[in-house]
Amino acid sequence: MKLKLTLLVVCLCLFNCKDDKPQNVAFDYKYPSVEKLIDCEGMDTALFQEAVQSFEEDLGNFYTPDKPILSRAYSLFVSQAVSYKVDYRTMVSEHSKKVLEALKQDKNLWTTNPDGSKTNFSHPIFKCIGPKIKDEPLRKTFNALIDTNSMSLRMFGDQLRRKTFGMKDDKNLALYVALDLYYSRIYDMDFSQEVPKTEAKQEEAHDPHAGHNH
Repeated sequence: MKLKLTLLVVCLCLFNCKDDKPQNVAFDYKYPSVEKLIDCEGMDTALFQEAVQSFEEDLGNFYTPDKPILSRAYSLFVSQAVSYKVDYRTMVSEHSKKVLEALKQDKNLWTTNPDGSKTNFSHPIFKCIGPKIKDEPLRKTFNALIDTNSMSLRMFGDQLRRKTFGMKDDKNLALYVALDLYYSRIYDMDFSQEVPKTEAKQEEAHDPHAGHNH
């Protein structure tokens, strides 16, 4: 009897270890860069950097395809994302889908929050990027919400929408936007199913005050 119990415990341990171990993902970096856009001590941020760059390329291609203007693209995107009006299926590129699959291997990066967000704000990446956000009022709010474990779009969305102008030059803030308003939103999407094309840009839904520092 003791032998059977011992074998059962060993099997369960082996199963759990196998289940928790991240799978190796074949991933080709599209945006190799000598410059570190995201720099966190003791943390490999190459994939996070790739996530931002892929997101920003999708952003420009979707919102300002004729002449990429990243500041305007951020303004349009954040305004629509806060209002849950982004056409993600049309916007997301094949490369960003691959980035998401790679990001999913970090199990600590994801959870399910009360507001439906998949982003786990307890992940150390948010403690790293928070103090480096350039806009002071936004930085203080972000860090206060992270420190008190109360980050949500309900608490942060309106202020974020008013501060989009500098996002293209602040990759730490851009990473938060990419993770929570982009990759988190497409986390559960089944892209194998074709859907009818919708009106893509939805510029009429844009808040004319978004992206300006009042």
